[in-house]
Amino acid sequence: MIKIIAMAKRTAKVITPDIALKMKEIGLNVTKHRQAVGSNYKTFAELHKINNMTLWRIENGKDYEMSKFLQVIKAIGISPEDFFKDIK
Repeated sequence: MIKIIAMAKRTAKVITPDIALKMKEIGLNVTKHRQAVGSNYKTFAELHKINNMTLWRIENGKDYEMSKFLQVIKAIGISPEDFFKDIK
């Protein structure tokens, strides 16, 4: 007997243009700080046990989990306060 279970439909996240722009700005800032420690994103991800696609998504302003973002900036060696001081 085969049981069919109805699954809830996934709804697409709607990100407004202003939020998308801010995410891109944050991503560029992550890239800048990561590059300042002298590492390409794949090497950095491997060294700090961060999924390289997660790092790519963050650096490219895609949606991500805040915990992953905090893991990345901690690995870079910058506090959230210092990271965000140039972002308005």
